[in-house]
Amino acid sequence: MESNFDRELKDYGGGYLPTTPQIEFLYRIVVHCDSPIDIGISDNGYKRIIPIIGGQFEGPQLKGTVLPIGADWNTASNQDSGKRTVDTRYLLETEEGEVISLSTLGYSYRSREVMAMRESGQRVDPDLYYFKQHIFFETASEKYKWLNSVVAFGVVMSKFQGGPGVIYDAYYLK
Repeated sequence: MESNFDRELKDYGGGYLPTTPQIEFLYRIVVHCDSPIDIGISDNGYKRIIPIIGGQFEGPQLKGTVLPIGADWNTASNQDSGKRTVDTRYLLETEEGEVISLSTLGYSYRSREVMAMRESGQRVDPDLYYFKQHIFFETASEKYKWLNSVVAFGVVMSKFQGGPGVIYDAYYLK
């Protein structure tokens, strides 16, 4: 049922309203990281840099490896709050040898209980914490230049075996 508000907006939009986007799966990725480098508490909060040392990704339209270059500039406004800003930059290389630069910006929030579980080495169900990110791509590849113009996001979980890192599913809005 259309509201009065929507009818009024249709007049502004020449008889149209925005369409509901569809979500398309892009790839699943595992990102391997090295031990964090603690910067400490600065004016912006508790900062640590987490080096990205490799990984793999695969999806219906692209597949390849995470190159061992890049990092997560991770910031917690309050070290004990459980909320972190995730700000990454790294490179993907497709199986055809095409290089795609990507950056992410997002948030991770874990309750004190979940943080304690993680610190004790327990596996934690990703439904118990929030970890989402925007994904931005840049490439000169003719085959993958369409990525330069998509609105993409990731649903992330922490990795529990094989060293520090994350696993996430990337999607884009059609």
